[in-house]
Amino acid sequence: MFAVAWALFAICAVAGFLVLAAYWLDVQDRPDLTFRARLGWSLAILAFPVSVPVYAFWGGPGWPPFLRAVSLVPSVAVVLLLAFFLGVFT
Repeated sequence: MFAVAWALFAICAVAGFLVLAAYWLDVQDRPDLTFRARLGWSLAILAFPVSVPVYAFWGGPGWPPFLRAVSLVPSVAVVLLLAFFLGVFT
């Protein structure tokens, strides 16, 4: 079980970095956002397990359903990391 969980964590961690980059680039590329809104969404990346799904589902970017589902990948990676730290997988 540990090997499967570790492989899943590695895949989610790498994919999570790609999602964070896509999120940040999408925020910077939206002309309908004011400077303050872009700055706020950019600073929200510090709370990425919550802010990326919030932006994808309710932020109004118009992401397709697949990308909305993928926006949850960084959160899955953080949950798996915490599970490793807490010794859930042995």
